[in-house]
Amino acid sequence: MSIKKLMTSYADYNLHANQQFVNWLKSQSNEQLLKEVPSSFKGILQTLNHIWAIEEMWCADLFKNGDAVNRYGVADLKHQEVFDGLLKRSSVIAEKVSDLTEEQLNEAVNIKTPWFGANLQVCEYLQHLFNHGTYHRGQIITQAHALGFAEMPSTDFLFYKIASSGK
Repeated sequence: MSIKKLMTSYADYNLHANQQFVNWLKSQSNEQLLKEVPSSFKGILQTLNHIWAIEEMWCADLFKNGDAVNRYGVADLKHQEVFDGLLKRSSVIAEKVSDLTEEQLNEAVNIKTPWFGANLQVCEYLQHLFNHGTYHRGQIITQAHALGFAEMPSTDFLFYKIASSGK
């Protein structure tokens, strides 16, 4: 399998998984989504906002998107704003990744942020981005269990691939 096909598949999966989460969480109240649960972030909405913030950062760093928004330190979180923003950015990332060539995906890019500096291939940064979202969606599931939420989505990559291949 080519890097292009793999990264395109992961970008589409990332959008799909985020859509599944938004569809599941939109029936919950803003109060429930902000309720404090021990984890990396105080609550479900804060965790989802963090996923969005990182997608914004990577979209700006990798694709030089001038419309990226800074989501760090936003205290007054509104669920619809977070849902819409995350899905918009995930969609843009999927589109941008599908436009990249194999050569562009293998190109090394020097990136310096407040947290790290690295000179990695674009595909490696993308793999990190997609793993990051998966990691934090797992935390949201744990937070949701603690809050008594039901009918959580199954967003494993394997199940996405099986469903999207029609098998």
